[in-house]
Amino acid sequence: MITQNLSIPTIGIGAGPDCDGQVLVINNLLGLTDFNPKLAKQYVNLKDIMSQAISAYRDEVKGGQFPTKENSFIIDTAVLEQVKAKIQ
Repeated sequence: MITQNLSIPTIGIGAGPDCDGQVLVINNLLGLTDFNPKLAKQYVNLKDIMSQAISAYRDEVKGGQFPTKENSFIIDTAVLEQVKAKIQ
């Protein structure tokens, strides 16, 4: 009723489908927390995906599998010599 009687757009969060636009908190949309209020809809569970990725990263760093030479930059020998000269 409010939306129908206003000449400006109405934006809802939990107000139902009759508003002109909707707001959804990104944490709820992406499933970043365990809390999912009635007014929200979770489209994906990134919390579990992120947790798995972070655990895999931690395990590879601790185990020495990451980083490797493929993930690293090697300093040019001439630049390294310049740095060494300035340090001494």
